[in-house]
Amino acid sequence: MTATSIPWAKRTSTHHRLATIPLILFVAIASIASPSASAATLPAELVLEAWTQKSNHPLVGQVWIASNARTVDGPAISRGIIVGSPIADAIGAKSNQLLLLGEIHDNPDHHLFRAGLIDAVTAPGAYGRTAHPAIVSEHIRADQAAALEAFSQRPAAPAGELAQHLLEHLEWQRSGWPAAQMFKPLYTAIIEARLPIRPGDVSRERIRSLVRGGSASMPPDEATRLGFDRDWPAPLASALADEIQGSHCGMLPDAAIAGMSFAQRYRDAHLADAMVAAAERYGGAILLAGNGHIRTDRGVPWYLRHRVGNRQILAVMLAEVEDGRTDPAGYAPRDPNGKPAVDVIVFTPRAQRDDPCEKMREHMRKTK
Repeated sequence: MTATSIPWAKRTSTHHRLATIPLILFVAIASIASPSASAATLPAELVLEAWTQKSNHPLVGQVWIASNARTVDGPAISRGIIVGSPIADAIGAKSNQLLLLGEIHDNPDHHLFRAGLIDAVTAPGAYGRTAHPAIVSEHIRADQAAALEAFSQRPAAPAGELAQHLLEHLEWQRSGWPAAQMFKPLYTAIIEARLPIRPGDVSRERIRSLVRGGSASMPPDEATRLGFDRDWPAPLASALADEIQGSHCGMLPDAAIAGMSFAQRYRDAHLADAMVAAAERYGGAILLAGNGHIRTDRGVPWYLRHRVGNRQILAVMLAEVEDGRTDPAGYAPRDPNGKPAVDVIVFTPRAQRDDPCEKMREHMRKTK
């Protein structure tokens, strides 16, 4: 096996088998979205239907299509109502497609839904196609390639068991990501579908050097390959700086913004590079990354567009609903010209979490 291989697991896709489950059972299905849930892969449409049973927000379970500003009933995926739409194309998994699936890292519903979507995308014969794209994961760093290689040597076993071993090999508990159990359904689906797994992120040491040294720390040939020889429009630079300051609750010193902005750009370019390499080798690639990385104006797609020719790039954002906000278009991130910076939005319940800014303020008080 190569470093990108995974031990084979018997595929037991539930995509068609569960399509006729009575609605009364969806209430029980909804409970698996908790971090301690079973790792069984459920069809994406059942996950969407389950959300509507635990939330009365009118957008939950809906899908917004940016190209025509149309909102469709998410669970209707299984009933063929949105055939021909971008989300249906995503499920069809064209062999030359680059599919970017966003997330909010600590929302278990996001990982559960994408597990079901990946199961549908890659199911043998589903939608008249068979696709085995590579998975490029933001959660796995380039310096963890050896851990992936060690994992690839494991003998075949049930997918859930293999997913647990993978997370252990990656030392997930030390990674800084939310609890491994939250991600286990996602990686179970990937393993069950027998998809290659590729690291997407860069090492922590590399990020630190980029924050400190900026473009001077990048060799010229790498800068050209990744797309840093192209002009970076000032409106994008300004918007990225504002986003970084906002995501740190306005507590970053101004002197830190430039370095962190460059590091974020490099991470996006590196994720794009990993997708290009994976697609060239396996015919297609699916990126798993935070919603900020999949923005079509300045995220990973900005770096993909000048490298992939006529490949289709599709960015799917998973957005948490907010009380009082019922206009789906209002959730779309916008480019400097006001156009949507995402192709598809899937609306999900909001995860319960503490105030991140309060946590940051407490951390800063302790480190003074």
